[in-house]
Amino acid sequence: MKKYFNIYIWIYPCAFFLFDCASQKKAMQQLENYNWFSFNWYSAAISGKKFDHLAILVPAKVNDLKANFILQFDLGSDATLLYGNVLNSYYSENEINNFLLKDRKGISDAGHISYDTDGLRIEMGDFIIKNPSFKENYGLSVARDSLYSSQAKNIGTLGADAFQDKILIIDYPNKKMCVLNELDDYLKKNTTFIQARSKNGRLHIPFTIKNKTYWFLFDTGASLFPINTNKGLWKELVERQIPLDTIEGNSWGEKVKFYGGPMKKTVYLNKYKLKNSFAWYNENKRLQDFNKSENIDGLTGNIYFIKNIIVLDFKSYKFGILK
Repeated sequence: MKKYFNIYIWIYPCAFFLFDCASQKKAMQQLENYNWFSFNWYSAAISGKKFDHLAILVPAKVNDLKANFILQFDLGSDATLLYGNVLNSYYSENEINNFLLKDRKGISDAGHISYDTDGLRIEMGDFIIKNPSFKENYGLSVARDSLYSSQAKNIGTLGADAFQDKILIIDYPNKKMCVLNELDDYLKKNTTFIQARSKNGRLHIPFTIKNKTYWFLFDTGASLFPINTNKGLWKELVERQIPLDTIEGNSWGEKVKFYGGPMKKTVYLNKYKLKNSFAWYNENKRLQDFNKSENIDGLTGNIYFIKNIIVLDFKSYKFGILK
């Protein structure tokens, strides 16, 4: 009897292991079936400090131009934009004017004039964006002898409007993303979703800190910051009232100082415990006015989730983490 019992307890865990491996393989096959497009991390030094995950850059094709273009992935922007100074390097003034719908121009919060367009097209793998906005007098002009060189040219911003009424999956570990029209059964079954809010197409997610809920805009363009807030809330979150770190960053062409310190409070996204890190604040009037207009407590970026695959449901305004 003892001999058969030993065989039984050995077979059972093996069967469970094989079942688990089969499930993982099926899951990987399901993920591989999606139409992914790649992205790269941009690293740089700011205020003398090296940051490896400063921004997400997405290779893109614009119309039939054979140049090596990239877009900055920025869900904090409600508009997908192409930069006027870059496009002016490739098209004549008459060609540019033919793309622009001048009767529908607007002024952004940073003071730059943007135009709606007709005839511009962005491709990232199988994902296509038609008629992005044109941001006048923005971006870096490209020298004539470098127009079609291998060096990447930052031609614009990939904003939240590109994903309205769609499902965006960001696979941070494998540096790729994809866009779906609907949640399939696999994602419904294997994703833990948290109800979010939306304003102007941007997603706000709830952080629970000491049994109180705070709302933060999920901003992939604010990649540096686990939390970027106002000075009052910052003082409640950190160990010391005096900042231990200061950096000067760029926000739509404006230099802004950010002050940081290590957090003492634990942050939860629903039941998902987030790793404690630095909290930051700024005193820039434009950025603080933006937070008030959005009715948010601040911004959160990629850093909390760079080891995860996340699912952003822009149809039902949900933020999900794939199991």
